[in-house]
Amino acid sequence: RDPAAHWAMGRALWLRGQRDQSLAELDQAVELSPNFALGHYTLAFFHSTGGDPKSAIDSSDRSRRLSPFDPLLFGILGSRAMALMRLGRFAEAADWAVKAAARPNAHAHILAIATFALALAGRLGEARGQLAAIHARLPHYRVEDLIAAMQFAPDCAALFREAARRLQE
Repeated sequence: RDPAAHWAMGRALWLRGQRDQSLAELDQAVELSPNFALGHYTLAFFHSTGGDPKSAIDSSDRSRRLSPFDPLLFGILGSRAMALMRLGRFAEAADWAVKAAARPNAHAHILAIATFALALAGRLGEARGQLAAIHARLPHYRVEDLIAAMQFAPDCAALFREAARRLQE
């Protein structure tokens, strides 16, 4: 009956690649506690990387409403951006990804989401600026680092690889 325990189990199962079981645990967490912002954020992340992108947007918005000053707001916004990318809404995705990258404590993967969203939106100058910021911290960072960390579904990984290809043109 502890939503945090179901959240932790859902996260652990996701890390092990057991997506179906992970989703069941994450759903149980927010069913037990509908105001569990971290649970909604994790559902947003889950769906943005390979589940239902529309559900990801809904979960991201709900998490943001529940915790508008959340220290993980960069991830909440980044999840929304990835979902929008998967829906082909690249201009909107780029705007949300830039907001995510501007948040305190945004890590390299968040900057990478902004980089690739900007590239898909055709904003290559801005994308290259984000990429330079990543390489200032992590000189050898590549799209495959993001793909491995996020465990993207194949269609999502292909989208990020296409964005990386556009940056090399």
